[in-house]
Amino acid sequence: MKYYIDMTLLPSDDIGVHFLWSKLMMQVHLALVEIQDDNKQVPIAVSFPKYQTKSGDKLGFIGNKLRLFARDKNDFEHLNLGKWLNRLEDYVHIKSVAEVPDNVQGYETFNRRCKSGSPDKHIRRRMKRHNETWEQAAEFFKGYNMEKADKDLPFIRMKSLHSDNEFCMSITRKEAELSNKHVMFNTYGLSAEGVLPKF
Repeated sequence: MKYYIDMTLLPSDDIGVHFLWSKLMMQVHLALVEIQDDNKQVPIAVSFPKYQTKSGDKLGFIGNKLRLFARDKNDFEHLNLGKWLNRLEDYVHIKSVAEVPDNVQGYETFNRRCKSGSPDKHIRRRMKRHNETWEQAAEFFKGYNMEKADKDLPFIRMKSLHSDNEFCMSITRKEAELSNKHVMFNTYGLSAEGVLPKF
């Protein structure tokens, strides 16, 4: 990745950072959907430079900055962020396209983790799919617990364009080795194999 754009969220007393993340990521997602190829892949990646995992009493948090990466400046022109983010201009500071510096701190990947989910969620799903009562479905999931790792991950609350349901998009971050492999990203700008510079 040679080029990047930094975006900083500017919460206020009446609009919090979590609400802004939902709005910003939805608009970025819509912009990426517009440029996806036939395999629903895009040449633009996202990273979260202020990402922090849970440690002690400190909760995991995605931070207040979103960074978009592209191999070619034309990819950003094609994305046309101004069109998608014009309603957020009072709440998101967008910098100009810049070249990735030579002195990076390392490399990382960002990906979406599909959570194991709460027991209630699984019970309701089983009730619908198997036409069972609450008691029958609950018996099936007796002893089930949501993985602790899932609870600790930073997330962004999103809304499905298909079902209109809200969901929490949990984000994982992993250290990575530099790779010359050409990787495309999903329409959230995420990929387990998409190695991005950290700076």
